[in-house]
Amino acid sequence: MKISFTLILLLFALTLYGQAREEAAIKKAIAAETTAYMNRDYAAWASHWDGSEEVSFLVTNMGLRSSSWEYVSDNMKADMEANSTPIPATLETSDFDISVSGNQAFVVYVQTMKFDDRESKTYEVRNLRKVKGQWKLAAMISSAYGEN
Repeated sequence: MKISFTLILLLFALTLYGQAREEAAIKKAIAAETTAYMNRDYAAWASHWDGSEEVSFLVTNMGLRSSSWEYVSDNMKADMEANSTPIPATLETSDFDISVSGNQAFVVYVQTMKFDDRESKTYEVRNLRKVKGQWKLAAMISSAYGEN
């Protein structure tokens, strides 16, 4: 009986540890994609997306929506080339809800951007796919939070 309980406890601990590692990797992938965007580094930004399949991209406060990687990629590249100065804002993320199922992850969180004397908050939703052992973005939604 003690051995069975110990084995169950060990399996539970390993599962929690594995989940925590995956969540940390997912948060790191999201932060790296956002940092690359803020630095206006198209190649780094694109490397965090799974461009091998269709993606979903929706930024409600800009009216930008697409499900074509080529369209999103081309528009982001043109934007970053036309506006190449890094965005001098600080970002904070909080209130993460992360659900992992196999090679898919669904993430919801709040992002606070501070720029000059202004602060804005957005709800952020991300879907990620694990591709060759790395978490890559497959979908994003960014929507104003409260009265921005």
